[in-house]
Amino acid sequence: MNNEFDDLQRKWQKNKEQIRNEPMAMDTMLAAVTKKKASTIRFQYGNIVVLLITLVVISLFFYYIAPVQQILSRIGVGLMIGGLFLRIIIEFISIIKSKKVDIVNNVLSTTQETINYYNFRKRIHGPITVIIILLYTIGFYMITPEFSLYFSTWQMILINTSYIIAAAIFIPIIRKSVKQEVKTLHEIIELKEKIIAESVS
Repeated sequence: MNNEFDDLQRKWQKNKEQIRNEPMAMDTMLAAVTKKKASTIRFQYGNIVVLLITLVVISLFFYYIAPVQQILSRIGVGLMIGGLFLRIIIEFISIIKSKKVDIVNNVLSTTQETINYYNFRKRIHGPITVIIILLYTIGFYMITPEFSLYFSTWQMILINTSYIIAAAIFIPIIRKSVKQEVKTLHEIIELKEKIIAESVS
């Protein structure tokens, strides 16, 4: 993806006079920006699928396999499911916001909408995601007192340890994907600004 974008920027520098004078060349550049935008939307749809599967699995688990009874445990389950549901809603909002950014018109006038969207996604991946993960983790550990009534000490240690191990494995993977999305959005802004600069020069 990065090589493709670097190649696009080199072509822009090499052929900027041609792009300035030929509408077809400008259309090619706009198509490239649109392609980048589509990749971020695909990333968000991927997030939704993963989150939905996780939400369904956890809901079925606590409904059929381990229906908790204590108030503290039920609050914990609510935090876990509620956090996932909130994140899914945020991803849908992100997709709607992204689709409202008119690549063709904005690239010739302003990048402000794209910048606003970029900042919105950074907030989601920053404090909002941290809060959701904290709520999910708190919810998980709120269930453990009731689970300890049904599982032995070593089983509880295994359950609690497995959560930490899973977090240690998946958080870096998720972080890498998030960084790539933010980088892609930043690259879109930079390319659009270059197109604007060359268009008016």
